[in-house]
Amino acid sequence: MKFFLMLSVLVCTLRMDAQGDREYIFEQFKKLGGDWEGFVEYTDEEDNTTKFSLPAKCQTTFDGTRWDYAVQYDHGQGDITGGKGECTVNEDGTKMNYDGVIWNVAALEEHGDTIDIVMETAGKEKRKPTDLRRTITITSASFYITEEVRQATPGANYIVRNKHSFRRPARSKD
Repeated sequence: MKFFLMLSVLVCTLRMDAQGDREYIFEQFKKLGGDWEGFVEYTDEEDNTTKFSLPAKCQTTFDGTRWDYAVQYDHGQGDITGGKGECTVNEDGTKMNYDGVIWNVAALEEHGDTIDIVMETAGKEKRKPTDLRRTITITSASFYITEEVRQATPGANYIVRNKHSFRRPARSKD
């Protein structure tokens, strides 16, 4: 009985595992259009434990085939840095080109009103082979981008390298 309960929960929460769904991903990108505010937390590459946090703002658009974003980070005392990027999806939804890097769509997971788009690829950090995982989590009022890394060796664990957390700005009461 427990097995069937666990299986039904898995079927309800896991939309797919290895196969992508382009239109479903596009539906999620449509939700992300507009202005966002929040912060980025990142883990220092030198010791993999020291964490830093910066306020951030993000503007995003979706034109039906490409999700574009621009992020500004506030370092304090008027020091603002930022960057822009884009994300496209291949025809069958199994791969994403996220800022020029091809990622495999590993999973699309639904948990109530929360959607996770999980992507994986291989890369390098400090010139060493590294597994990379990026998860875009979308809710009705917020979105998060979590970037994780691990050494490409058996038994290595993922480390959260950085996490962007955004919500819609509060409306003024004029």
